[in-house]
Amino acid sequence: MNSYVLKTILTVALLALAASLLSATVVWAGEETPWHDKITVEFGATSIFQTTSGNNYGDNKDQTDFAFSADLALIGEIAEGQTLNLVFEAGEGDGAAGNVGARATPDYDARDTSEFAGVSATVTQVFYEGGFLDGKLSLAVGKMDVHAYTDNNEYANDETTQFLNGLFVRSIGVIFAEHAKYYAPTIAFTATPFDFVSIKYTYSHDGGEDFFSDGYHWLELGLHPMLGELSGNYRIAYIQHDITFTDRNSGQPTTNAAMINVSVDQALTGNLGIFARYAAQDDTLAENKVVSAISGGVSIGGAYWGMDADTVGIAYGHLELNRDIVTINNDGESVAEIYYNHEINEHMNITADVQMFSNLERTSNRDVAVFSLRAQADF
Repeated sequence: MNSYVLKTILTVALLALAASLLSATVVWAGEETPWHDKITVEFGATSIFQTTSGNNYGDNKDQTDFAFSADLALIGEIAEGQTLNLVFEAGEGDGAAGNVGARATPDYDARDTSEFAGVSATVTQVFYEGGFLDGKLSLAVGKMDVHAYTDNNEYANDETTQFLNGLFVRSIGVIFAEHAKYYAPTIAFTATPFDFVSIKYTYSHDGGEDFFSDGYHWLELGLHPMLGELSGNYRIAYIQHDITFTDRNSGQPTTNAAMINVSVDQALTGNLGIFARYAAQDDTLAENKVVSAISGGVSIGGAYWGMDADTVGIAYGHLELNRDIVTINNDGESVAEIYYNHEINEHMNITADVQMFSNLERTSNRDVAVFSLRAQADF
């Protein structure tokens, strides 16, 4: 994207945001509601035990691993439909991810903040979010989880109560590279000209320096039809990362790194839904060892057996490797996952989960099972 055009668009957006915040501050100051009544506190904690079977290979072995993460969000309403958000996070461990060595990580939830400050809480997100034009336009600006803002899916998007494997959460981190520090300075727009159409654009950056260079662009078109009372979401996105890659044919540096991502989910009944994802990136770049990923599955609501709040999820996915770069054991990694999520009460869920990996990039013991038990608390 032309840098001058990008700078102009983003500068106008920031000026609009500043004017909105100033207006909202004036309105807030004139109200009688105490400021503390406008702040919402949300807390979540995830604990995961994972054990493997068939994993004896080199330094890897069958063992049980533990990981946890916790986050605290302070959400301040500055005007109707406009908030300032401050998020603290702590975590340690990566579950079985480091032990199995799969490209499709068996524990996408892991966010090991010990690299920043032991297991102390770290401020990971500070951002503004607001809606305009009766909700037809939304804007988010600040340091945030841009990867969670994009690539959404009704049945395969929440690593705390749905699938654990990264392949069934989002394409980022499995086929597309995440930001180096994951959370990133971001400007994000979503336009909803009609109830069944959305257009989303995000611009984010690995750090704050030279913000308008080496950016990460995500442009997405979403269709959201209603078939009676059954909702569906059909999204296709174009992604461009302007950092330097290497053309493996010429050996020369290039910034022409484009990717596509398709995410589909459709309710079939009130308690049954299906989903699918497909992602692909340029196989001529030396850094792209995975060239495509495809996955799909089903979500079954517990109303069928008298437990309305429970869910069963079943999914299968496959990664296609770049065989010109990965020259041995390159027939592609596959994984199947099934979970049962049980709601203990409105604040607590517990999940039993099984993942079956096949064709890992090894010379032996290429099929591995991962058994998980996850507890999730939300307040």
